[in-house]
Amino acid sequence: MARLSSRECVMLREQLVEILSQQYLHGLNIVASDLRLTALSGTHQVWECAFDVNGLTERVIVKQLHEHAGQAFSFASTFALQQRLFTMGMAAEPIYLSPHISNRTKGKPDEQGLLWVEAFVPAETEHAQIQTLAQTLAQTLARALAQLHQAAIDTPIRQLDPIAQCKTLISALNTDHDANDSSTACSLSQALDILINDMQDCQHSDDTPVLCHNDLHRDHIRAKDVCVDWEYAALGPRYFDVAMCIVINQLPPSAQTQLLKEYAQLTDCDVDTATQQTALYIRLAVIINQAWALLS
Repeated sequence: MARLSSRECVMLREQLVEILSQQYLHGLNIVASDLRLTALSGTHQVWECAFDVNGLTERVIVKQLHEHAGQAFSFASTFALQQRLFTMGMAAEPIYLSPHISNRTKGKPDEQGLLWVEAFVPAETEHAQIQTLAQTLAQTLARALAQLHQAAIDTPIRQLDPIAQCKTLISALNTDHDANDSSTACSLSQALDILINDMQDCQHSDDTPVLCHNDLHRDHIRAKDVCVDWEYAALGPRYFDVAMCIVINQLPPSAQTQLLKEYAQLTDCDVDTATQQTALYIRLAVIINQAWALLS
């Protein structure tokens, strides 16, 4: 398992046995040796945990979470939001989040972090996985974005101002990093100021906040239109969500055009407005990702 010592692996398995027995298996007994852990890629340490119960293989996703400078929301807030989205059929079931323990020594946070467990959601069928044409991907992303942005949220949830978040990331670069990072932060800040001015010149009426994922990589779309990794999800501007989706999936211009056409049709938005606003927010997404890369 990535970056864990043998002792840490044993401790993790023991924790999972207790959590799964109480929270997921409702008293059925498993032992640490029953758990098969496979490391996955991600911002945090992530594993797929498989185990057999009554002759059937069960799987959950396990994350070890650490607070970081680019974090917009608390993990507890994300867990609560995901619980709501699970009841709406949009997210994986969150099973467990360990209590936050403030254990700081000489200003350094607890190295163990928080443990997060959620239900495993399989990917789309193998047939869908091998369809790698950019236009097919654009259609899949457009459908997922449209579903999110049209979701009926009947009670208030957290909101994200992407420009304010960008300023926070740039400020963190100035505060906690070396001279080279500070120089980059200055350049990013100048680019952001220019973008803000350009945005003021291109105001539009379609600015009602909608449910946004804000990190919709192709791998975060699973079977039955369920999405995973909701750490940055919040109410916010729809075209920032579209732009971030385009940037993190590295869509070529033709696929971007296809995505925007599909999205506009599915959401009854004006495609010219969608194209104009997304182009502006792509610039913001690039600035955010550059700042994030330096902070990681």
